[in-house]
Amino acid sequence: MASNLDKANSEIVRLWWAAEGPTRSLREYRRFRTLTDVLLDILERLNMRYPQGRKLDAATKQAIRDVLAELPDSLRDSFPECATVQEALDGVFDLKTELRR
Repeated sequence: MASNLDKANSEIVRLWWAAEGPTRSLREYRRFRTLTDVLLDILERLNMRYPQGRKLDAATKQAIRDVLAELPDSLRDSFPECATVQEALDGVFDLKTELRR
């Protein structure tokens, strides 16, 4: 049998988590946005340097994997297999669109 103090403590914890949820979600959204912005910057620089197109090198593929590892499964799974910088750019733009939803 729970005492009134236990019930009150449980209610405090429940209310704290309810209030913290939107803040935590906003922090995660901002972090995900920053990660995708950095990746987008890398890919756009490569695209400008090689306007005729370029295959992804090992370092860029690793950067993409690192960012995807930080994202939720639903976003990670939506990112397509990419062979070129342009394909990766298109994938990141799609990710950012999904992130805003």
